[in-house]
Amino acid sequence: MKERILIVDDQQDIADSLARLISVLGFEAMAAYDGREAVKLAAGFAPDMALIDIGMPRLDGYEVAKRIRRQPTGTNALLVAVTGWTSPEAKHRAYEAGFDLHVAKPLTIDGLEDLLSLVDPAAAGSRAGKIYRLQMSKGA
Repeated sequence: MKERILIVDDQQDIADSLARLISVLGFEAMAAYDGREAVKLAAGFAPDMALIDIGMPRLDGYEVAKRIRRQPTGTNALLVAVTGWTSPEAKHRAYEAGFDLHVAKPLTIDGLEDLLSLVDPAAAGSRAGKIYRLQMSKGA
């Protein structure tokens, strides 16, 4: 079974491009273009990881993370804030909302591969893959 990755960004070109790239890398990917759509998709898609932009209209990424965390399918998902908001306050607020990681835009290919290796047990040699295996050995 392929790991499922949800991409949430109000810039459709970014979300679609990232979803295609993640699919090429061997994952199942879905894109959502606003926060409300993301919360609905997450309930049925049950992502292993969600890459969520913070600055979106109508429902920002902070609220998306909170709502996904309240869903049964979202309690164990790895939530990553992928955003241009990089101040210490923005990072703190992201962690308070339920994000596991905070990553600055633009996301590089190497950075994306490191993130994806967190949900890919086959990512043997990477630093992120080692973190994944450590978390799994602790029963996280």
